[in-house]
Amino acid sequence: MSMRIRTLLMVLVAAVFFVAASVSAAVAQVAFPPNNPSSTELVNHMNVPGDITKGLFWNGKTVTFHGEAIGEVMVRGDYAWVHLNDDAYMEKNVEEGAKLAGYNSGMAIWVPAALTKTIDTYGDYKHEGAIVEITGTFNAACKEHGGDMDIHATSLKVLRVGHAVDDPVPAWKAALAAGLMLLAGGLYWLERRTRNRINPHRGV
Repeated sequence: MSMRIRTLLMVLVAAVFFVAASVSAAVAQVAFPPNNPSSTELVNHMNVPGDITKGLFWNGKTVTFHGEAIGEVMVRGDYAWVHLNDDAYMEKNVEEGAKLAGYNSGMAIWVPAALTKTIDTYGDYKHEGAIVEITGTFNAACKEHGGDMDIHATSLKVLRVGHAVDDPVPAWKAALAAGLMLLAGGLYWLERRTRNRINPHRGV
């Protein structure tokens, strides 16, 4: 095989890897449109603003909602509970670059257990959960479930599979920790030495 052909093959292989990496990065960075309504909207939008006794605007209505599946599935016979978070950490967590923005928020979903088998990963400290979209009826105070707020879903589909999360310790944090340990040790040694000079018989 001539040098020219080898060079051409190497360039082609490099180009394939570059395109594949670019496509993967583009897929990873695809942003999902915000929920309308969001979990905050479901909780706060009243039929009569300022009068909770009139009920929530979305109560009894069909909604489409998506979020990160977190925790674990809780199967109850033919149905199951899944919790979907639609907060600022839905698409990626802090370790992956998400900025700190408020608190966790989401909705409890009551859905046929068979549909949950498509969810591959549930979010926790070591995993980013699958992003799941459901359609169902929003209940401000579900009579079937003790007055809790939930969505009774009739459909479920996975928009993006979950994945493990790497949380490496940055080099600057390791260096800072080592420096602080040395500083603490030095201050302790200095304090002991100073105290012994003032009272040489102390501790004997």
